[in-house]
Amino acid sequence: MTAPELVRSVKVHADDNVAIVVASKGARAGQTLADGTRLRDNVPMGHKVALVNIAEGAPIVRYGEVIGHADRDIAKGACVTETLVRMPEAPDLSSLSRVRRPIPDAAPLEGYSFEGFRNADGSVGVRNVLAISISVQCVAGVVAHVVERVKRELLPK
Repeated sequence: MTAPELVRSVKVHADDNVAIVVASKGARAGQTLADGTRLRDNVPMGHKVALVNIAEGAPIVRYGEVIGHADRDIAKGACVTETLVRMPEAPDLSSLSRVRRPIPDAAPLEGYSFEGFRNADGSVGVRNVLAISISVQCVAGVVAHVVERVKRELLPK
């Protein structure tokens, strides 16, 4: 008898308590992730699955960052949908610091250049660059629409 095929998933950061199912057809309840998590629900491709029991009010962590808090208890192996995530209030942009955690030391790159500037605190920046970052795959279509409108309506100006 052959071992059942494990569901492909991605856990980005060691602190993450959710992973993303990347199996092209999603995953079915009862299947298992490589870490041993047994799925309680069907999980569509690109959606989150809880890797541990997450108590109501506890942070949901992806990319090593809190992306929200559990609206109710979420069992290990459950599909984590937006109905289970209580989003934090958006912070006032003027109150955000540039660096949220210390930048790890790394060997300097050789043979590359950077067309930007260095801030007084040692961080760096660039001008005239717009970055759109998403934390969930399900908004990729919306982001594609926004990018197309920016290209069509804003960049020509």
